[in-house]
Amino acid sequence: MTRTGKIARLPQEIRARLNRRLQDGESGRQLIEWLNLLPEVQVVLRRDFEGREISDQNFSDWKAGGYRDWLVQQEALSHAAQLAANAAELTDAAPGLMSDHLATALTARYAAELARWNGEASDELRQRLRILRDLCHDVAELRRGDHNAVVLKTEQAMLDRDLMNPEDDFLDRFLRWAEYPKVRECVYAENTTLKEQRARLREVLGMPKEPTPGPEIQGNSR
Repeated sequence: MTRTGKIARLPQEIRARLNRRLQDGESGRQLIEWLNLLPEVQVVLRRDFEGREISDQNFSDWKAGGYRDWLVQQEALSHAAQLAANAAELTDAAPGLMSDHLATALTARYAAELARWNGEASDELRQRLRILRDLCHDVAELRRGDHNAVVLKTEQAMLDRDLMNPEDDFLDRFLRWAEYPKVRECVYAENTTLKEQRARLREVLGMPKEPTPGPEIQGNSR
């Protein structure tokens, strides 16, 4: 949700400083006076609010809205940083793709939110779920990339194995593939013998014909 109040219009750096000071427990009155004295804030107030200063109500609205959003975001970033710091340990404890582990962690976080839900669709709940949805989108992209990389690696391994195998092994594998009806339609005519099938495959694959065994030579008897 895009916020349009006085504090929401301030530069991001000032809002971040305000949020950190709020988190440290500074009083609202002290922070309001600090904001109204800043030249950058005065520029925004003159430009967008006819010079009206930030009031107690403006500050209260920010604490209930933008500041809460910031707290939720900081909590999510803290969890992400903790996961990154423990990446090596997690990999040893749970082998597999890290993006899959992240997806599991997010699912657990969704479950935790639902477990403490009191049945009311509060603004705070919507904010937390919105951030989780954004994180889920990012993790889904990571998983897609990781899984594509696994597929490519598997295909490359299969190709390398095929290139290392002898010609006859390759032909035998192709014969097994040819058991699929669609492949048979492309390669064979109906009612062909195994010998004819092998000859047809060699022709399709550009392989030389198999040598025809010559007649046995019998020794002369005296």
